[in-house]
Amino acid sequence: MTPTDWDAFINELDEEPLSVSDLLALDIASMPEGIVLTILDNDFPEASVWKEGDQLTTEISEHLYTKYWWHKFSAPVFAEALRRAVTRLSGEGHPFSAQEVESDDEVHLWVRWQVRLPPAARAETVVESIRIAFEMVWERAEAILRDSDSVLLLGKDTGPGLARLTEMQRTLEGLGYHVYIVKEQPDKLGESVIQKVLRFALAAKFVLVENTEPSGHLYEIPHVAKLAECVTVFLQETGRGATWMFEDAYLKHRHWHKIEYLNGTLLQATRDAAKWAEGFVATFTADQKRALPWLTQPGTP
Repeated sequence: MTPTDWDAFINELDEEPLSVSDLLALDIASMPEGIVLTILDNDFPEASVWKEGDQLTTEISEHLYTKYWWHKFSAPVFAEALRRAVTRLSGEGHPFSAQEVESDDEVHLWVRWQVRLPPAARAETVVESIRIAFEMVWERAEAILRDSDSVLLLGKDTGPGLARLTEMQRTLEGLGYHVYIVKEQPDKLGESVIQKVLRFALAAKFVLVENTEPSGHLYEIPHVAKLAECVTVFLQETGRGATWMFEDAYLKHRHWHKIEYLNGTLLQATRDAAKWAEGFVATFTADQKRALPWLTQPGTP
């Protein structure tokens, strides 16, 4: 590849969209700061590329046109799922950031996120990274909607107890989960409290219980964690707890887990709880596929 004449590029091609083949012809590693390349091509994500300091950044932009939207979930719902997918993947160590959803009216939505690359990355690496990043985010968004990547929070929902639940909610949302606190969800006529709790528990990937103080959740737990067998993590301050009645249940039930936390460390405990729950779900899923012949995919050992 011959060195790129970036001065000529600025003077003659600035702001002109490039095709993938145009991008592949450039010596991206030598690109100076102050230039933004826009890529627009068939069957390729719309993207921009620029260099800033010791980092090469690509920004991917997905336009959702609601008038011709084809997905079974609405465009706003899918746009939010894309944003949450970037958040989840970033938390798992992928170099994604700056996720946002923009809308100028009810017809057009744009979902954008950035991918960080080494400053000396070659054009081929940039193109492949954009393709992979787009596919990863799209597939994770599909999984979030298909598998209900949500969490139900239970615990005392008044006073300091509600403040703890709200802290946990913010932390989980920062990890990309959709979070339900039962008190905040609308009631349905003819539905009992337990039916309402089970409706959200069975739709959730796992349940977190703030178990420091006794409350109505003590009545709900046997239905959610025992009868419905929901993956459930209990968090409580060290030296405190709502009841002793569950202590031996942690030994008996693999899908139950308890985390004690010191005052001021609830947010880290919440992150640890989500990590444990995700690990349990992954392990159980793998074991389930091995144990149940109708879940084994063709060609799977």
